[in-house]
Amino acid sequence: MKSTTTGKDLLEVNKCVAKLGLSFEKLSSVTIDGCPNLTGKNIGLLKRIQGQVAELNPEQKNIFLHCIIHQEVIYKCLLKMSHVVDTVTTVVNFIKAQSLNHRQFVSLLEETESDHADLPYPTNVRWLSLDKVLKRVWDLKSEIAEVLQINGKYVDSPQLQDKEWLADFAFTVDIMALMNELNSKLQGKGLFAHQMYSLVKAFKGKLLLLTSQVEANNLTHLPTLLVCSLSDDQREKYTLLLRGLNGEFSCRFEDFKVLENDMLLVSSPFTFNVDNAPTDLQLELIDLQSDAVIVLNSSPMSLMRFYASLD
Repeated sequence: MKSTTTGKDLLEVNKCVAKLGLSFEKLSSVTIDGCPNLTGKNIGLLKRIQGQVAELNPEQKNIFLHCIIHQEVIYKCLLKMSHVVDTVTTVVNFIKAQSLNHRQFVSLLEETESDHADLPYPTNVRWLSLDKVLKRVWDLKSEIAEVLQINGKYVDSPQLQDKEWLADFAFTVDIMALMNELNSKLQGKGLFAHQMYSLVKAFKGKLLLLTSQVEANNLTHLPTLLVCSLSDDQREKYTLLLRGLNGEFSCRFEDFKVLENDMLLVSSPFTFNVDNAPTDLQLELIDLQSDAVIVLNSSPMSLMRFYASLD
């Protein structure tokens, strides 16, 4: 799109649909990244598509899903740690962008026999590399402070001496590491939708656990934040951030609950409640579960033949 990208403009998708010989009558779901021109309640693209589908068949139901992998908006809106990210980016740019500063920094790391040889640079896909940059800057914060002091820039970065800012920094390091671990798993090859949804649900469970633990001043699973001494106000702030993050995940992936029963049928057919299965699959599902019970009570060779038959 070369000009504006409002919901109305995005209806150009109709031309693509027509060109491919498709019909909105066959539309079952739409996956989006959550931007306003797609999700707007009154004039967003989804609302317009819904209107077109309703004209063709008022009884047709469509599911609008948020892309499981696309989480950049969640990072930016919910973490509210731009004061940490901006400072870290400024420090990294100061060291990496000027050759003299960079040489001094690398030389200092060699002299101190540091475990790290250099600082990473944030990539163009900034939020995918940010956790590595944050962790490295945290590990090398003493060496960074020394280089800044040599160049007379330490006074320009008072945050590096502020305990509250350092606690925010530590919290951001730990949470970004968890989020990017999830993102890496979601982008693994060969994953089915039900497997990706299970990963998201597991992450929400982790957020609930972290929320209750931080509230109780238990930082076992936040190793970077563990070294900081937190005040009651800070614990409350991080607890609220974690609750907000969990709420945002629940909201964005709420539509997947419509498909949860179908995904459970695929992921756990041997334990799935037959009464909840589509009627045309119930007899076959009973046979499958019955065969599984017989095989599990049989020899290992029979078990191997059974799984081979499933392929």
